[in-house]
Amino acid sequence: MTLPLLLGKITSTFGYIVLGLVILEWIILVVTKKMESNREGWVNVFSYVLDSFPYFFLGKFIIFGTMMWMYEHRLFTAGYAWYVWILAYLSYDFMFWLVHYLGHKVRFFWCIHGVHHTAEEMKLTVAVRGSFLGFIHMPLTVIGLPILGFDPFMIFICEAIARLYGLYEHVNDHFDDIAGKQRWLEFLFITPSVHRVHHAKNPIYLDRNYGETFSIWDKIFRTFQTEIDQVKPVYGLLNEHINSKNLLQVQLLLWRDLWTDIKRAPGFKNKLLYLIMPPGWNHIDGGKMAAQYRAEGWKALQDEKKKKNNTYAY
Repeated sequence: MTLPLLLGKITSTFGYIVLGLVILEWIILVVTKKMESNREGWVNVFSYVLDSFPYFFLGKFIIFGTMMWMYEHRLFTAGYAWYVWILAYLSYDFMFWLVHYLGHKVRFFWCIHGVHHTAEEMKLTVAVRGSFLGFIHMPLTVIGLPILGFDPFMIFICEAIARLYGLYEHVNDHFDDIAGKQRWLEFLFITPSVHRVHHAKNPIYLDRNYGETFSIWDKIFRTFQTEIDQVKPVYGLLNEHINSKNLLQVQLLLWRDLWTDIKRAPGFKNKLLYLIMPPGWNHIDGGKMAAQYRAEGWKALQDEKKKKNNTYAY
């Protein structure tokens, strides 16, 4: 079996596994009456179709072809020993962290990745809620790794395993009643609780926890935040005018907002900055970005604690 055919088989198998798990969770949530919105679930599914469609044309020819070219011009030959597989997975996971980080810090990429964050209810289908332009962003995770000597086939295997783990991270909140928050795993791994923080729009949770499998990168780069018991994650965007149950709004409104800002900006430099600066930046006063929201959120939380303590003191 040739590598492209094997790659296609892996992709198909992954798709069937994802579909099976999504349907199983959907049935459980409906039967237990925990599903908040079937309509948002369908938006997730149709977003997955829009996200996946370009890969049928680009995956084997551009993405896979580029990776093979890089492997032919690799700087090293890593081989296939067991420890190389571990190193390949760690390399993939770090690249995921980096590309994910850029998805929140560069507005052009945020217009792509932000689609994933429009969901207002956490469930497995959110894991596949992607943009029709996702092929511009997420392949950056894998496309350069073969230059380091990792066989593209090895990278695709690592990616498939990581994506299955990423599916688990999006499990509905109500499954905490069974498994708990698994805080003991947070030392090394991204758990559903940790990833819920990433999806939350609560000020103290903004732009935290970019990892897919391992939490070590967030801890190294100080972007890690555990879930606080007294602050339940609220999902979605700070941008309130996007309806999470409307497919067209989910896919297009972030781009419309960006285009509006670019048109209004004076001079080429400011127009360019709207593309590369973080969401929330503006050319007038610098805007209000995630770090300021977090600082204000923590201050409000501390003030609330002091108020309660003073009340108890009386």
